[in-house]
Amino acid sequence: MNTLSYGLLALLSANSLSGYELTQNIKPLWRAGHSQIYPLLMSMEQQGYISYQLIEQSDKPDKKEYSITEAGLEQLRNWVETPAEPPVLRDELHFKLYSLWLSKPEEAKELLQKRAEFCKSELERYKVLLKANEVLRDERSESRELKATTFGRYLLIQKRVLDMESSIQFCEWALEELEPAK
Repeated sequence: MNTLSYGLLALLSANSLSGYELTQNIKPLWRAGHSQIYPLLMSMEQQGYISYQLIEQSDKPDKKEYSITEAGLEQLRNWVETPAEPPVLRDELHFKLYSLWLSKPEEAKELLQKRAEFCKSELERYKVLLKANEVLRDERSESRELKATTFGRYLLIQKRVLDMESSIQFCEWALEELEPAK
């Protein structure tokens, strides 16, 4: 099992989802497409970690709605309790910044401005997710307890908000650094 497999199990531990819904829900967490997800679903179903129910649809082809099994939940629980690997950094911007000396000042500024714009857009999207989950922000809510299936999602959204804020702050700082000394 790879990390993406565990990610799919994590999503299924909260709700039963179709393959399409899994693909959409994993996007904020992991870069993966249908070509990666569907073979993993088939493999996990064969291993007994997930099952599916065929849902008939009148105007579309039938769809499979996947659910985690007890064996899948146990596999996920064991994985969660192992230490996480160090994060993988694979941001194209890092190499572009390293090679920034090759660009013109206006191109360098545009590179940073575009990243800041992207991060601002993502920040707004994550803030909308937080508002959609208001109960998660209620200090008295049991959803803020470790055992609530929504608690990890709350932490993850908060982490993404902080990541985007930090990236925006970095871009603004770097843009100031590009300004000629006065």
